[in-house]
Amino acid sequence: MNKITLIFLFVFFFSFSSYGQVSVGENGNIEVKAGATLDVAGLEIIPISDYNITAGVTINKSDTSIVLPNGDSMNRSYYLDPSMENLSTVLVYNYEDADMNGITHNAKMVVVDGSGNSMEYEDTDELDYQVTSEFQDPGSFAIVTAGDATLSIETVDGEILISIFPNPTSSILNVNFDGELYLSIHNMLGQQILETNDKQIDFSGFEKGTYILVAQNLESGNTTNFKIIKE
Repeated sequence: MNKITLIFLFVFFFSFSSYGQVSVGENGNIEVKAGATLDVAGLEIIPISDYNITAGVTINKSDTSIVLPNGDSMNRSYYLDPSMENLSTVLVYNYEDADMNGITHNAKMVVVDGSGNSMEYEDTDELDYQVTSEFQDPGSFAIVTAGDATLSIETVDGEILISIFPNPTSSILNVNFDGELYLSIHNMLGQQILETNDKQIDFSGFEKGTYILVAQNLESGNTTNFKIIKE
């Protein structure tokens, strides 16, 4: 039996483990070939190039959420201990209704790296019950989960971060920013339909569709545009 066959048997065994866990022994090593799939209870890891999972690494599924800047994640989180480093991969996060924790199918993937920094990534597959993201550049992966989409952007001010959530929204849109902002909403014809300094904007009376939020930093005068989807 060759190495590739052994790898796939290993993947098959742990994909259906009742504990949702892969654990590499003290003297072990798993080589996952480029394009092969390591499925750990719903988290599919598909390396873009050959990748070795080294001794001592554990990948564990937990039926709990983690705290995100815009609320809790889904009730399905994957912990990689120690973190998997220098990994270029496609990740597919599969979930069920019971995992959703009030989050919509517009969720983004959230990855926490080995230093504790969290980033969110767009879902590229447009399928319900599945969030897919591709990481071409080698990265660090300590926790993988999914949460409500937050559109965040670093402005030309440098360190100032404006976060807009949830997006899409059906009611209240929150604007997270430490300073004062002038906010205006425009429809796709360019017509201004609202202006405010309030960082909570009620979209419940708007028709479904796409809008542009223009956020102006009143201290610097710089503006940033956001595309908002009203559900």
